[in-house]
Amino acid sequence: MSGTATDIPRPVTTEAPTQARPKEWDGRTRTGLGILIFFWTFKLLGPRFAYLLLYPVAFYYVLVNRKNGRASRDYLRRRFPGLRGPRLWWKNYRHFLSFGRVLVDRGYAFLGMLGEVRFERDGHHVIEEVLASGKGVILLSAHIGNWELAAYCLGGFLREGRQVPVNAVMFKGESEKVEKQLARASGDRPFHIIASNDSLQASIECKDALARGEVVAIHGDRLLGSGGVKVPFLGSEAKFPIGPFVLAASTGAPVIFTFANRLGTRHYGLRARGPHYFQFADRKLRDRDLKDWVRMYAAELEELIERYPLQWHNFYPFWDTESGTGW
Repeated sequence: MSGTATDIPRPVTTEAPTQARPKEWDGRTRTGLGILIFFWTFKLLGPRFAYLLLYPVAFYYVLVNRKNGRASRDYLRRRFPGLRGPRLWWKNYRHFLSFGRVLVDRGYAFLGMLGEVRFERDGHHVIEEVLASGKGVILLSAHIGNWELAAYCLGGFLREGRQVPVNAVMFKGESEKVEKQLARASGDRPFHIIASNDSLQASIECKDALARGEVVAIHGDRLLGSGGVKVPFLGSEAKFPIGPFVLAASTGAPVIFTFANRLGTRHYGLRARGPHYFQFADRKLRDRDLKDWVRMYAAELEELIERYPLQWHNFYPFWDTESGTGW
């Protein structure tokens, strides 16, 4: 069975949580002011000063940002079983520090300085091969490494001498004021943003973009609203969105798992795996197929987390979240 433009991921029955459900994540990182501070520090004083600023800021977040701190420590205990006490808090600090470095590194893209960043590409030829055939492609990523820096590198794909448009599905949770200030200071992004706030509209825009043979970049590790399935992840079941897989099955578009991980100062590794083709063989087996596909993605993400444990910057109660939009 193939989906339609209105085939939006539906809630699936899940077992009751073993503990009180936390307040749902609303899509806001609440780091808008912090992003602006790091951006202007980078722009006016240079990256060295911006990196130095990270150390006290990360310490402040460990002490003050209790919600994200709890989520970080929950993840770290799962990734490093037995970690507790001062060692856990030190790792928590380094986790925030890793996220800060990612924010600073985005300055190279915002200010047109990507030439100073060295990228190692592993498997990206598969993206070029799919696009050369005239097909649209879904790049399924996660909040690991530096996805936005990688998105700036995706504008180089060509087909018949023309640049292939890139569409990034993003939740517009930051204040409009912050976004406008960044746009004025750094210029327009080299990719179009599809707002995931309205899942129906996002689904239509994604399908239209794929029909035109364009790139659609989506994250598969964050939930808003409804539409997900639970699969094993770091020793427990966690809920992942099904939206990207419903989109792939309903359009026939290939899916390539694509990630960007920080290897060092101004040094990133870009990794692509695929293409994967997903199709519903039988309507009765739809839920089973979705769970299998999500499990495949979760295993890929888990492998990267093994290699880069402090680079998964998904600061909310991932294992306790009972709802999501599917995006």
